[in-house]
Parts: sequence; structure tokens; C-alpha cells
Amino acid sequence: MFLAIAGTGTIYAQHVSGKITVKTAETNGQPLPFTNVLLRHVKDSSLVKGELSSQDGSCSFDKVTEGRYFIEATLMGYTSASTSAFTIDASHQLVQLPTLSLSQASKTLQAVNVTAQKPFIERKNGATVLNVESSLAASGGTALDVLKRAPGVQIDKDDNIILQGNQGATIMLDGKLTYLSGEQLANLLRSLPSENIATIEIITSPSAKYDAAGKSGIINIKTKKTIITGINGSINLGAGAGKYGFYNAGMNLNWRTEKFNAFGSYNNGSRGFFQTRYLARHIQGDVPQFFELNAFNRRRFKNNNYKVGLDYFLNSKHTIGVMMRGYDNSFQQEGFNHTPITSNGKLDSTLYAGTTSRNKFSNVSFNLNYKGQLDTLGTEIGFDADWARFRDNNRMTLTDSMSYVVNPVKNTHAILNRPVNEVTIRSVKADLILPFNKTTKIETGFKFSSVKTDNDLRYDSLINGKYVNAITQSNQFIYTEDVYAAYAIFKKTIHNTDLQLGLRAEQTKSDGYSVTLQSHVKRSYLDFFPSFSLDQKLSESHKIGLNYSKRISRPNYGDLNPFVFYIDKYNYFKGNPYMLPEYTHKAEVSYTFKQKYVMALSYSQTKNIVLEYMIQNDTTKVTTYYDRNFERSHVYNVSLTIPIDPFKWWNITNNINGNYNYYNIKDSIVNLKTNTFGLNYQTTHTFTLPDDWKFEINAYYESPFVWGVYKIKPSYAIGLGVQKQLMNKKLNIKLNVSDITNREQFRGSAKFDNINMYINNRWQNRRVNLALTWNFGNSNIKAARDRETGSEQQRVGG
Repeated sequence: MFLAIAGTGTIYAQHVSGKITVKTAETNGQPLPFTNVLLRHVKDSSLVKGELSSQDGSCSFDKVTEGRYFIEATLMGYTSASTSAFTIDASHQLVQLPTLSLSQASKTLQAVNVTAQKPFIERKNGATVLNVESSLAASGGTALDVLKRAPGVQIDKDDNIILQGNQGATIMLDGKLTYLSGEQLANLLRSLPSENIATIEIITSPSAKYDAAGKSGIINIKTKKTIITGINGSINLGAGAGKYGFYNAGMNLNWRTEKFNAFGSYNNGSRGFFQTRYLARHIQGDVPQFFELNAFNRRRFKNNNYKVGLDYFLNSKHTIGVMMRGYDNSFQQEGFNHTPITSNGKLDSTLYAGTTSRNKFSNVSFNLNYKGQLDTLGTEIGFDADWARFRDNNRMTLTDSMSYVVNPVKNTHAILNRPVNEVTIRSVKADLILPFNKTTKIETGFKFSSVKTDNDLRYDSLINGKYVNAITQSNQFIYTEDVYAAYAIFKKTIHNTDLQLGLRAEQTKSDGYSVTLQSHVKRSYLDFFPSFSLDQKLSESHKIGLNYSKRISRPNYGDLNPFVFYIDKYNYFKGNPYMLPEYTHKAEVSYTFKQKYVMALSYSQTKNIVLEYMIQNDTTKVTTYYDRNFERSHVYNVSLTIPIDPFKWWNITNNINGNYNYYNIKDSIVNLKTNTFGLNYQTTHTFTLPDDWKFEINAYYESPFVWGVYKIKPSYAIGLGVQKQLMNKKLNIKLNVSDITNREQFRGSAKFDNINMYINNRWQNRRVNLALTWNFGNSNIKAARDRETGSEQQRVGG
């Protein structure tokens, strides 16, 4: 089918007959290779096509349609140059233009001018973009730290990401799904230094081209790419301290020639941090009791992340590429807690518990890709094949002992938990862009993905000083899932109106098999996901947009395991193999003024919403936590982007997000309705000072809000940063202090049925960070292209 459609695209281009050649050189006659050569229409200067000049400075454009054109040449460090207008027609099918001479730009003039400062947060093409490179406060942190400052993003007590009032955001890394969720995703985001991040895109209404997974949208983290010919790259070093110290070091390399682009990166780091937790539980019954848990966890996260790849240019229109990416990380934790237990207001006993965890987790993934342009009208075809394997090997010792007031002797119990989790993912996809003319085109494609997870949960109990296998508490759970998907998008431009209609179909077949219980949970379902967008340009200063999409959020693989995970003697977490997918309908209308002031209003409704729930046994005092489906939720959201530039040297970015959440948590067990209005405000002030100095002040405030059964209290943070550039701006030194007031924390409560609890989590958020980045080489050529592949990696682990 693809060959047939591709052939149709070729028929449309048969009238093309012109060829243009030109050379680029310095004013002294020396050829200028890898110059950006742009073919433009005379009538409106719109871009027809772009090419790079070769080693001898030559460049050509083939199969150019009839019309009036001119050519512009640009190169960083040089002034641009343009040709006179020329014509392609029946009498002028071969046009050879004079050499374009580019002169070096004046360095003295550049030193006097105030360079434009990219705001930390801006709106582009319907997406919210965080320019991490331009943020001083982001230096020395991690991807998770940066996301905490993203507009509309909230981080819950377990480091799960909430986007515009909904969990289930799809996390992508350089256009590729991370294949992780829950704690494993949080660990990966902690292992990615902010110095390696260029931008973060937040897309709340993705088109049908993207996988339908991710009910609240997509967060795409783009790492830095060098943009030069020859061998070039960057080296970054970072260190800092809060209660515990940390460091990271990394390198990015790029080697580009006329025929290939080779790239790679490596990052090593060790980050010490802590988490404290206060959990108060009121237990009703014949004798009311009060459990007051105080926990301190010291953690050390070590990461080794790598990426290597090659793009080979078959010619100017066809490229094949390969990439390998992976990590080999470890996580250590020493946890200590004590829980005084009072009865009728008097101390009865104290539970002491300890946790020792040694976790090693690794991943390796391979990508093979091809992209080809079939004609000058813009017919494109792309192909991606992916294979990935994740392995998580943990060894956790849980000990507890009770000390009673009448008998202070401690009776110690211990459990050794040795879970091994392995996930293998295979996927293949193809995409086609078929333009009919300059204003109308169709995009279509298909994808197949296959996932297998093997979660072997092993428990040993301490008996008479020896660990003995606890067969009744161990479990092996195997989950397989196949998804067949296809999509089609119609795009049409009518004057100042851009219209896009899309439809995606996904057939899912899954089997959750508990080897221990000898039970299967099989499902097979077909879903359709429509999408729609309309952008209307009213004038140069006014633009409105309308978007709608339907999304799905399938349960995380690990959360489907039906067995019990022990937190301590009185707190368990249990998997749920019967969870159904969530379905979300979302509509959004936006208004843009002068291409920088943005207001957006949205509404989303989620059916079968998955929320954390808990059941408390007042007799055994045990609280069991688990995820389960409830009827639906409604989220209303308004967001404002307000950049202000009081002076050329002072840039202010303000972002305001308000949302109203309404949850209908109702079934045969519980009937609970919760609602609240929440407000998130973020502001960043950047001052560009003489002699390549910059200073930044940033702050955020999170008002009270509701998440499922939890009512969350407000939090805020303030940060400062300073930057100095040296060595002709190739060496950047950044110093910042985060969360100066030490008020960034999670505080929440849950009260329903016989549940009455309060929780307060704190992390090592107040830190001093120092980061150095050295860029070597020139900056003239674009780097390897982005790749966009599967969505299955998002749901591993948890």
C-alpha cells in the first residue's frame, strides 16, 4: 500500500523540470562548506527547500517547479547573502548562479549588542516549551527537578507526575518513549542532569500520529545536540550539596561530514539525598488507637547513561540511521522509622522498623530508522524498528520489632524481598506524508508493538536466625500485551485557517498470568481515538486555536501483579489484575496575542479513572493500599502565559495555571465525591548584565488541591542563580541555590469511611549547585534528526 501511495505522490510531481546550482565562499574566495542554502519564493520569501553546501561550497536544487525564486545563504559567524531574483520556466530549466560571498560578522559589534534572552517558559505550536538551557536555577539539578517547575505539572507524594490535574502523562526522551513508570521513571529522571537537557515540550492535545497512551498528554525531554561540522561537542561537570553531596560528569560528541553524522554521549553521576515521612493514622474500634510513623530514608543513586548512533546520508533526500541507548544504574537505601502507638491517649507500644535496599537496574535499546523524501512537493516516508530490554534486580531486607510499655523487650522479625523484573519490548512502525498541493496533505501510518514482562517476587522469612523461602508469600507474574495501531490525519490550510482531522485505531490483546496462583486475566478490545485541531489567524497580533482528542491510559505492568508488597507490619500495597484502561476526552480553546501572550481554557473527562485507594482493618490495624478504577473525573483548566520585558536586560516570565477537579468515586464499596479549585503560579526573572554575567530569581506557589481521596496542602519555593561566561562564551559557569525557604514538601490528608490519616513528605530540595559546561568546536550545522518511536516503555515497573 505504501509503495502504491508513494507512486501517487510521484505522479503529482511530474511537471517539475528546473535545476539550480550555486556556490558559497568567503570574501577571499575560499569555499564555505556546510552553509545553509535556502531557496525562497520571491512573492512572499516563503521557504521552498533548504540544503547544505558541500566541502567545495557547491549546492544544487533539483526538480524545481516553475516560478520566481531567490537564494539566501546563512552561516553562524558570517553575514547572510542573497542572489538576485531568477525564473524557472520552459526557457530556463538550468540556472547556474554566481558565487555567494559571505563576510565574517563583526565581533566588536556583537560584543556591544544585548543578545536576546530566551524565556524559561514559552508557547510554540500549541505546546508549552521549557528552555532549560537558558535557566540558571535549573543548573545542578535533574530532569525531575526541572519538571517540578513546569507550568501545570505537579509531583505527588510518590514522585508521580500530574499534568493539568491528571496523572498518566506520557514521558518521552528525544521523541522516544521512556518505557518506565512509577519509581523507575522517577529514578531515570533523577539520573538525567539538567545540563544535558536543551528543552522540555509539554503537549496537552497530541495528534493521532502519537500513541494514544497518556491521558493527560505528552512530556518530551529533548537532550542537547551539538550542531557542527567536524568533531565537536561539550563537557559538563556538576557538584553540589544539601544534607548529602552529589556530582555528575558527562560528555556529548558529534562528528558530521557530508555523508554521515555520528553522535554519542555518556553521563556518570552519584547523587545522595533523603526523604522523611510523617504518617499519622487514627484507628477506630473498641479501643481507639493513634499510629504516628516517623521515617527517615537515606538514599544514594548512581547512574551510568549512554547513547551512540549513526545517520548515513544515502543522498540529500534519503537517510538511514541506527542508535543504541541504555543505562546501568544502582540505588541504595537505608531506612529507619519508629511508630509510637497510643491507646486512649496513652502510649501503649512502639514499632521500630528498618529497610535496607540494594537495587540494580539496567536497560539497553536499539533503534533502526529510515527517512526519505520522495519528491519536491514534500512526500515523505519513514520507518522505525525498536527492541528494548529492561532488568531490575532488587534485594530488600525489612525488619521490625515491637516494644511494649509493660515489656520493653524487642521481638525482631525480618523478611528478605528479592524481586526480579524483566521486560522485553519489540515494536515497528511506518509513517507516510502525502501532500496533494501546498495547502492539502494526508499523513498516515501503522505500528505494531509486543510486550512481555516477567515479575518474579520472592520472599524469605527469618526463622531461627536463617532466611527460609516463604512460598505462600512469593509469586511469579507474567504479562504479555500486543497492540496493533493505524492512523490517518488530514491537514488543510485555507487562507489564514489551519485545519487538522485525525483518527487512530488501536487493537489491544493482553494476558496477565499468575504462575503461582495458576490464574489468567485475558482481555481483547478495539478502540478508536479521534482528534481535531483548528488554528485561525485573525491578524498579525491575534490567533485562536481549538483542539479535541481522545486518549487512553493502560495500567502499569507492575501494578497488575495481584500479590502483596510489604511496606511495614501495618502498611501493605497490593496489585490489582482487574484494572481497566482509563479513557479521557479533552477539549481546549486558546488565544494568542502578539505571538507571546497566551490564554488557554480546557476541559477533560476521564472514565474508569485509576486512583490510589485504601482499606483499613480496625481489628488487625493494617492499611492496604491499592490502585483501582472509579467512575469518572472532571477537570477544568485555565492557563496564562504572560512574558514581560521591562528593559532589554530584564526578562520576566509568568505562568498561571488554575484548575477545578471533581471526582466521582462511587461503586459498591464507596460513595465519595470530592472537588476543589487549585492554583499554580510560577515566575522567573532573568537579568542580562555586562561582561557576560546573568542573574536569575525564580519562585512558584502551589495552592491546596485534591487528588482522588487526598486533600493536598499548599507549598512554595524560591531560588536564585548566577552565570558567568568565559573563553568567548564557550565556558559557562552556573551557581544556584534552590528552595531557599525549605518549604517545598508534600502535605495531605485522607478522611472517608473509617480512614483518617495525615501525611507529610520532605525531600532534599534545598541545595547549592555548581555546574560547568565547556562547548568545543564551531556551531554551524544541525545535528542528527529526532526519532519518534514506541509508547510501551512508559509503563514498565512502578
